[in-house]
Amino acid sequence: MKLHLIISSLALAAATGAASAQEACSTYEIQRGDSLRELTIAVYSTEDFRIIFEANRDVIGNNPNVIRVGDVLTLPCLEDIGRAATVPQTEAEAMAAEMAAELVKAAEDRAAKAIAEAESRVAEAKAEAVIAAKAAAKDEIEAARAEGAALIRNAGTGERPEIRDRQLILITGGNYSPFTDEALPHRGLYTNLVETAMLRAAPEQSYKIQFVNDWSSHLDLLMPTLAFDATFPWSRPDCDDADALSENDRSRCETYNFSNPFYEVVDTFFAREGSGYEETLTYADFAGATICRPEGWSLSHMDAVGLYEPAITMLRPVSPDECFHALMDGTADIAAIEAHLAVEAIGRLGYEHRIVENPNLAAIKSLNIMTHKDNPDGEAILETLNQGLAIMQQSGEWRDIVSTALRYQMENG
Repeated sequence: MKLHLIISSLALAAATGAASAQEACSTYEIQRGDSLRELTIAVYSTEDFRIIFEANRDVIGNNPNVIRVGDVLTLPCLEDIGRAATVPQTEAEAMAAEMAAELVKAAEDRAAKAIAEAESRVAEAKAEAVIAAKAAAKDEIEAARAEGAALIRNAGTGERPEIRDRQLILITGGNYSPFTDEALPHRGLYTNLVETAMLRAAPEQSYKIQFVNDWSSHLDLLMPTLAFDATFPWSRPDCDDADALSENDRSRCETYNFSNPFYEVVDTFFAREGSGYEETLTYADFAGATICRPEGWSLSHMDAVGLYEPAITMLRPVSPDECFHALMDGTADIAAIEAHLAVEAIGRLGYEHRIVENPNLAAIKSLNIMTHKDNPDGEAILETLNQGLAIMQQSGEWRDIVSTALRYQMENG
């Protein structure tokens, strides 16, 4: 009989080298230390492990919490899961994107060669030579990316949005790893995406990003004064179905405009092991339960499936940590938390294997930039950022930023 090693597929540990080398449209043999979430990050730059799970139910079975060393998984093509790269609309844009990719690839090749040569001289020279080579390489790659972005930008047929000649002020908050925090590289994955989008679409535009860690004050106090031009990242409720939204989400739709999604997260449910809530297949089974979700977080995905009072009881503390403590002391039955935050918090609080994810009832939520509808520059700001996002997606820079940030998170916790 073949001996299988069982691995937790939802644990967020350091990704193996084998997993990080995988590409879509291929197969992968599970190695010791792998997880579905890590593999999905490495291949698709998202934490939505269901991409691989749904394509491999016949191999994995009905429980994505366990995968077996030696099993071979099919990694779906990007086109098959609706994640194909942004396609240039004109021949000029296609040529510009190809030239941009060649510029960056050439710069990366030269950088790798320069670093290797510097490292080979470490025994004879000082380590400063390697540091200098890496700094020069970084500058050369950035110059190539800027030149490539200009090619793509100038090949576009649309008009550049007009923003008044002034400095823009954007606001975000901390303690939202890996997306926004001043202690993270580039002040977080999402902050890096926003700054790069602005740089690629409007390199001459002056702006600054301020951190205010009281997230609820962004929408309640700061943005309505119009002293800030944009805030990020926020989820966009289903504004097309306003009648089904909570009062807060309906107000968000009525007051703010949204950018295109810069990133997506998995919003899911956690419960104590053995409670039954961790393995239920329908939202109806949550009826009568107390569900904990931090104050200020959108309830739109819960509203859409009937999880609102009085069908359930809501508990709204300040932080995700408080929700997990509530699960352990019996104050709450279920915690509705974004998966990446939950995995980190559960490990840090020592609740691993005691609090587990329900893999059957997750929802994908986009993270967007918002501007107030009364801001006369609001729509132009969003259009500029959307153009920058499109340039990053065409050049491959978006994927590079996301992959680097998620790898840092896995390696550093």
